[in-house]
Amino acid sequence: MKKILPLLLLTFIFSCSSKPDETALAEENIQVSSQTEKPTEEKEIAGVKYSIAKATKADFDRAKKASSNLLTPDTLNSRKKNGVIEVLTNGNWKPLTAFKDTLNSPESDDDEIREYKYAGQIKSINKFLVEGYFWEHYECYLVDKATGRIDTTWTKPYISPDKKLLASLSMPYGLEGPPLGIQIFKIEGNGQNLAKFIEINQQEWSPCDFYWESPSSIVIQILPVERVLEINGIPKQEDYTYIRLKIQKNFG
Repeated sequence: MKKILPLLLLTFIFSCSSKPDETALAEENIQVSSQTEKPTEEKEIAGVKYSIAKATKADFDRAKKASSNLLTPDTLNSRKKNGVIEVLTNGNWKPLTAFKDTLNSPESDDDEIREYKYAGQIKSINKFLVEGYFWEHYECYLVDKATGRIDTTWTKPYISPDKKLLASLSMPYGLEGPPLGIQIFKIEGNGQNLAKFIEINQQEWSPCDFYWESPSSIVIQILPVERVLEINGIPKQEDYTYIRLKIQKNFG
């Protein structure tokens, strides 16, 4: 059986590794390679003001040093039963029935293969985090422990320092069709609801890693798409560049 993701794509993903109600969705094609050479210009989409400017590795390293990961990786409190994830809750095993593997099903076609892994819980918003691995695809799920509501993010999400926003990068560049950029959700009602706040989907840069620099600023490690096509393998440190995304929050 073929592997879930082609070897070359997996190698590239891990070389760049980091970390359904919608109220506002902002999408913009951003010419980072040219715009970031100019003074920072504020933009507004669907009522959300933001800007993208050049940043440095030093900015990225400072944000990384100051960051705190709110994910509790309590994977020992999870198991698989008949391909379904079960999580130990209050002394009882709770099945997450929405997440059932097909890897052990011989009749499954490659493009139907799916495998789910429990990644832990984000206690500040009362959610389990589940990773989904598919043929040439990967995404994450936030499962509310009280209601069972499931929100989907492009990859593993990270919460802003003030716990008001949650951000997730896309997978790195490599396939046509999937989004390429970053998405940010607004955390509402102490975490019961995640509302999509801003989404940047473009074809100029491939995201590799990011850290919240402040409650409204993110430093992102990227590879220009043209550089991705040139290196055809694992990037070196000098291949990376950095951008700063600043957003203006119109809420408390």
